Amino acid sequence: MLGRSGAVLAVGLSLIAVTPASAVWQQYNGHWYDLTPAGLTWTQAEQAAVAMGGHLVTINDAAENAWLLSKYDIPSDIIWIGLHQPPGSPEPGGGWVWTDGQTPQSIGYVNWAPPQPDNNLGIEDSAQMYATQPAVEGGTWNDLPGTFTGMGLVEREFDPAVPAVSHLGLLVLTMLGLCVGAWTFSRRSWNAA
Repeated sequence: MLGRSGAVLAVGLSLIAVTPASAVWQQYNGHWYDLTPAGLTWTQAEQAAVAMGGHLVTINDAAENAWLLSKYDIPSDIIWIGLHQPPGSPEPGGGWVWTDGQTPQSIGYVNWAPPQPDNNLGIEDSAQMYATQPAVEGGTWNDLPGTFTGMGLVEREFDPAVPAVSHLGLLVLTMLGLCVGAWTFSRRSWNAA
């Protein structure tokens, strides 16, 4: 029989969100990278990235961009990156922001393929990384409509083998600690009397 504190502990532990370790997570410069499933719009890819414990990638410099290309050069699909243009941004090159809130200007790095971004279809507000192709330099970026489908390049700041605790799980475990602490204190006070 578990008892009250055992039942609360079981509930709290069940709320720990364990992200399964993928066989394809790659580590670079203190961050971890993986791909979402294929067939996702830019928004769906970002949602999948969040569910995987990260966001679509923020590319900070040429070295990171080159490393990403060396690991994720997939010519058959769109590879979404975390750069997007919020509605109402000046076209074609204004207002771009990364999913982590940084801007290309704050980072000081962009790698647009010439003449990108161009808003060619009038609705291109999401960025992809080009794979190596005969007509395009691999690793350069292109703006596309976010409704196109592909896979997202996910970046997260912690090891995927380490479980992440959900906010609710953390709250339950904290409450459990307070309850056990109060019970222990009251029991000691009772025994001392």
